[in-house]
Amino acid sequence: MNDKATTPKGDRAVGRLEWAVGIAGALATLAVLGVLVREAVTYQEGAPVLISTVTGVTPTPAGYVVQFQTENRSPSTVAEVVVDARLKQGDRVLEQASVTLDYVARKSSRDAGVILRADPASGTLELSASSFRAP
Repeated sequence: MNDKATTPKGDRAVGRLEWAVGIAGALATLAVLGVLVREAVTYQEGAPVLISTVTGVTPTPAGYVVQFQTENRSPSTVAEVVVDARLKQGDRVLEQASVTLDYVARKSSRDAGVILRADPASGTLELSASSFRAP
């Protein structure tokens, strides 16, 4: 029997489409594997570099919500990062608060906030990471 005579014309297009999708999937898989291999070969452990910056202050009836972002600029992931916020006037600490970030992946950032009773504009607000744990 002649296959060309019995095979509908649309089936050939589906076969080409399946091949195209299969090739695209294989290329995507190879690309992901390439990135994983490169990361495994070039990864270097290092001390965390944690930088916190204020992103906003909102007055509320409970106090002032200070929103901030903590960025991990190092190649190492860290967990249980404690960020301390200190509102100071000169050398005197007017108020302080802290927050614990569960997890900050390498070269990423996390948003968080603290609530202060005093207006942060009344002094100098310092944010700093004081401790962390290796995951």
